[in-house]
Amino acid sequence: MKVCEKVESKGRTTYNEVADELVAEFADPNNNFASPDTDNPNTPQFDEKNIRRRVYDALNVLMAMDIISKDKKEIQWKGLPRTSMSDVEELKTEIIGLKGRIDKKNAYLQELEDQFVGLQNLAQRNEQLYGSGNAPSGGVALPFILVQTRPHATVEVEISEDMQLVHFDFNSTPFELHDDSFVLKALGFSGKEPDDTQARVGNGGECSTTPIYHQSPQVARPNGVRLPTSPPIPGILKGRVKHEH
Repeated sequence: MKVCEKVESKGRTTYNEVADELVAEFADPNNNFASPDTDNPNTPQFDEKNIRRRVYDALNVLMAMDIISKDKKEIQWKGLPRTSMSDVEELKTEIIGLKGRIDKKNAYLQELEDQFVGLQNLAQRNEQLYGSGNAPSGGVALPFILVQTRPHATVEVEISEDMQLVHFDFNSTPFELHDDSFVLKALGFSGKEPDDTQARVGNGGECSTTPIYHQSPQVARPNGVRLPTSPPIPGILKGRVKHEH
């Protein structure tokens, strides 16, 4: 508190100035502090080096609390922290934002865990099929995207010569895009019960009752969008739905 009061009264000062003044005050026999008495062992003995060390520590604490600032050797008083209602509301808003970020990260982590479990179960299922000699003749390579629309929709597809760009025209028919992780979860490979939407995908549902064919190892998107080389964020395609007007 002495160091804090000293810096506040000066506004701008230095460590040596604060330390010198406090050492002088403690050594002054006319001040209110108990004066050293060599004959009385219970009387505190003021050590100049100890006082200077404590001044140094106190200044570091004040600087860490943003009460003072330091520029080279100069120390400047900034002020004691004050909390107003607006500060409290800002902190509440920040807490809500941080909780939202945590919830999103938890959901993302859960999505990765579901993908990991789904791929493990898929690999185990495939090993059992090949081990039993009943391996299917065909299959779908990973990764892939499932393009889902109504059974009687008129769909126009254009594929570039290098198989890197695919254009879909659904002629105003609603459609959905699902990545392979979504399909594995809908088929029950993640070990969780699928919701209504996933159950419709797994059972064919209203949108499609035909098998899924994989035409190219390159993932395709509608509307002629060229794909990036980096992998997509899990589940990023789930919400991309075009509705009829």
